[in-house]
Order: sequence, then C-alpha cells, then structure tokens
Amino acid sequence: YSKLIREGMSLAIAGRPNVGKSSLFNRLLDAERAIVTEIPGTTRDLVAETASLNGIPVRLVDTAGIRDGADVVERLGVERSFQAAADADARLLVLDAAQGVTAEDIALFEKIRHHGPLLIACNKCDLPSRLTLEDLKPLAGAENAPANHTEAAWVSALTGEGLPKLKEKLLSIVTPGGEFNPEGEFITNLRHQQSLAQAAQSLEKALAAASRNVPHEMLLLDLYDALHALDTLTGETTVDDLLGVIFSTFCVGK
Repeated sequence: YSKLIREGMSLAIAGRPNVGKSSLFNRLLDAERAIVTEIPGTTRDLVAETASLNGIPVRLVDTAGIRDGADVVERLGVERSFQAAADADARLLVLDAAQGVTAEDIALFEKIRHHGPLLIACNKCDLPSRLTLEDLKPLAGAENAPANHTEAAWVSALTGEGLPKLKEKLLSIVTPGGEFNPEGEFITNLRHQQSLAQAAQSLEKALAAASRNVPHEMLLLDLYDALHALDTLTGETTVDDLLGVIFSTFCVGK
C-alpha cells in the first residue's frame, strides 16, 4: 500500500494491432494522447503518460501492436513492447471481444504472463458476439493460469462501459491480498510502522504479565514503553535517536 501511495505503479497495455489498445489508453487518461486509426500498426513506439487511478498515480504505457510480418520500424516497436511488458508492475492484455480469442492472442499471453500480474481486457464489448468466460479458458483456464493474478474484465473504450470495473480489477491485482481500500488506515512511513509495532509488542507483554498476576509496578514498565513508542509519533517525546533518523533521512538546512 505505501509503495503504491508514494510511488504509484506502471501499467503496460499490450495486444494485437487494432484491438483498441490506444483507444483504451486514451480512455484511461481521459485525453486524446495516442493516435487512433483503423490502419494496423499505427502505434510504432511506446507512448507513456501518468494518470490517477482511484488516487494512485499510474504510468500508462501504450505499446505497439504485436504481430508477425511487420516492417523493420514496426518490429523495433514490437521489441520495445515486450520490454515494456517485462518492466511494468502490471500488464493489460487487450482482446477484441467482437473477434474472439485468436492464436496470436494466446501466443502473446504465453510470452508476457510470466512477468507478473496480468489483467485481460475484453474490449469492444459494445459490439455483438462478445466473448464469454468459456472463450477465455485457453488464456485463464486452470491448466494455463499463472501463479500470479490473471483476471478478465469486459470494457468498451468507445463508450466507457465497464471502465470502473476495469480500474477496480487493475488495483486488485497489484495490492496485497487483492484488496485496496483508499479510505482505510495504513502506514506509509517505515519509522511509524516500527514505532507502532514496538507499542503493540509492549502492550502484548503487559497483557501477558497481567494474566500472571505480575505486580502493577512491573506492568507499568511495559506500559511506559508502549506510551513512549506512541509519543514519538505524536510529538510528545523528542529523543536523540529520532533526531538522528531525521538528519540521516532528509537534507535539513540551517
């Protein structure tokens, strides 16, 4: 959670030509950043922009359509697409829901699924003959499913249908336990985490001592330790060790 809040995540959008990668890229950005045409191979290089996904900064990377038989320039773009998929925190494999799963889709899935979290986006769901979960078995079936997260979401880059669910699933595949609640309470600083852990440990020791009828003055030692750890968070106590952490972590001027 803290890494997502502080640093965000990177997402590589991959797929065959003309499945709607650039359209979905623009839809997630809410801006016409990538060129969209009906000509296969329009995107020949990586296009990257940063957007906010439920408050999390996400670096979106639109990649070149992956296909065989392309010219030299397009082949270089395809190589960069595979590299972007390997380097990203998560991958979005875009399929054409109006066409169904092709052999090229399966081959691409097999090449990128080992790199980490992967979400399958079934685009163009506003058109007839949309995919079914049964159609996706060659990709996400039990016999082929990778150890990491592989899920599917139906979406239309043209109308925006399914976009909220797509964003929700994107966050779920990169967060601990597959859940993310931006309204919850979590710690984004290592020193804070250590202080809270120390306070919890001291309270557990005091509780165990109380169950053994240890004298109250001994219990107070553990309670004071817990209070001292919490005081370093609230500012009630300033210690030399804390100042040392500040000066070693940040550039503090006069």
